[in-house]
Amino acid sequence: MRHHHHLALLSLLGALGTLPASPARAQSASDIFVSYPESGHRVAHSHVILQGSVTPGATLTVSGQAVPVGPDGLFMAWWPLRPGTNDLRLVSRSGSKTATRTLRVVRTVPRVLPASPTAIDRETLTPREAVEFWDLAGDSPAERTVKVGFVGSPGGRATFRINGGAAVPMREGTAGAYSGTFVLPVQALLKDAPVTVSLTGRDGRTVTATAAGRISGATGETRLGVQNPGSVHGLALNEATTLLTDLAGAPLLYPRDDMAFTLVGRQGRDYRVRLAPGVPALVTQTQVQVSPGPLAVGAGGAIQLEALRSPVGEGASVPALFSPPPLQISPAVPVPAVMTAPVMTRAPRPDLTLRLPLGGARLPFTVTQDSPQRLVLTLYGPLATPLTAPQETDPLLGSVEVRPLALEVTRVVVNLTTPQLWGFHAGYDGNDLQLTVRRPPALNPARPLEGRTITLDPGHGGTQGGGAGSLRTPEKGLVLPITLRAAELLRAQGATVHLTRTADVTVSLYDRGLTAEATGSDLLVSVHANALPDGRDPRGVRGPEVYFTHPQAQPLAASLLAALRAGLPEIGPGAGLKPGANLALTRPSAQISVLVELAYLTDAGNLRALHNPEARERFAQAIAGGVTAFYTGQARR
Repeated sequence: MRHHHHLALLSLLGALGTLPASPARAQSASDIFVSYPESGHRVAHSHVILQGSVTPGATLTVSGQAVPVGPDGLFMAWWPLRPGTNDLRLVSRSGSKTATRTLRVVRTVPRVLPASPTAIDRETLTPREAVEFWDLAGDSPAERTVKVGFVGSPGGRATFRINGGAAVPMREGTAGAYSGTFVLPVQALLKDAPVTVSLTGRDGRTVTATAAGRISGATGETRLGVQNPGSVHGLALNEATTLLTDLAGAPLLYPRDDMAFTLVGRQGRDYRVRLAPGVPALVTQTQVQVSPGPLAVGAGGAIQLEALRSPVGEGASVPALFSPPPLQISPAVPVPAVMTAPVMTRAPRPDLTLRLPLGGARLPFTVTQDSPQRLVLTLYGPLATPLTAPQETDPLLGSVEVRPLALEVTRVVVNLTTPQLWGFHAGYDGNDLQLTVRRPPALNPARPLEGRTITLDPGHGGTQGGGAGSLRTPEKGLVLPITLRAAELLRAQGATVHLTRTADVTVSLYDRGLTAEATGSDLLVSVHANALPDGRDPRGVRGPEVYFTHPQAQPLAASLLAALRAGLPEIGPGAGLKPGANLALTRPSAQISVLVELAYLTDAGNLRALHNPEARERFAQAIAGGVTAFYTGQARR
């Protein structure tokens, strides 16, 4: 049967900032440049964004259908795809000259098994990898749950067995997708037990299959995992390459060097971690060193301010190192529901530092900013003595609240007096866990950027092209001159500006954040141009967006967005602010970090603005203006 598809084209007529064709291009032979997709691309959607350029003045057809082309040769089409292989024949004509090329795009579709004969798609059978439980007695029922699933003929009856035990019924969700769960008993002793599924279809035939992953279960075999020394870079980059996730794979905790975990199992290439009873996590096996033994018990006691700790000098007594008690002395000490520090001021210091006494134990923790004036540190693991709030404070510290959330989970809430945080980080120092908050800078209202340090990051570069450039300049080449110009404008106002690159060179993702940390920058502003992923209709999606992770970055993000909207109204208002972003260049918390998407490469008008010299100047002015407005607002407080 022949399928007819409606062709949705992106009209280029009336788009702003059209670039004139150069004489050399106008006289050259007709050619076809496809920026996206590359030939052989596989997509699991009904359409793909087909974009690129031809010789200015040329026409273009794709598989016999005319595609609108702008005076600069730009074309963009939201192109329909048949299931399977699509060989798109592109033909461009300019006068008597013709250029042709064939672009292969493969639309993948999920495999659907027929109801008869009954069959199981063995490639879909889970668990695919070994699942080991090392301490079933300490696991909650949710942590002892084995999940089994497969795709088979629809409308059947499915069951599974572990190690030949009783049949466990499975449920059919979407047609042919079967799933089931089984909670292992705490007394289960298993070694590489097979998981076998059985499906009886509508035709009365029964088929079976065995999963590749085997199940093992034991009790009392916990191990100690320690984050590899030297594997965590910087103060607070929060790298995705060193990460603990929850059991569903969502980010949960960014470790620091030597952070220790109780390991209670293995799932494929991950260890399962018990942060506290009932608080599971996953960590990649290659990320930690494993040894026998329990997690050390933290010392606990009064949190101290760095300013209050007396230096150890000549004649001073040095306290003995805390020796962790055995695990059976795990704290059963009652803890007050909330402890709030009294307000007593001391002379300001460069940074506000709180030291949590752990006696050398490297207990896991997380630090988040859940509101503009509040940091929350969650500490996991046993403490010999409950933590208590510090007895003194300074002008930046409003109060400290310490509360137990659950067994071996302690929450420390730091309430600050400043409405704007300028950076925070936490890590181990000596015997303590240290939480550091940057003190707000003293700003000159007349010249608020004077003496300030800023890092600007032109996105991508070198081997990292970034988004496709349909007018033959990729994202890396579009954002570099804009960022360089913004740096000039900020320097003219007295700021010291560090650039992560000044030419078309490759810079690793995390070296960009390290530059901001190493230079003590107030701000990290990463500059990019946006593009849509496969499956998203690009029509009408345009304008700026500003991404940030921590609330401390929202005022800067809002200033940048307002400046872009005011300075370039023709590109559209965009989707605006994107809080809570999980991006490598917004997660760093040692300074205020934002990522700016100036405009969309997948919108013709936006793309032309990024190429237009006059519009580029306005992009640079908007970046500098947004930064200036942020500092000006802070100076007035």
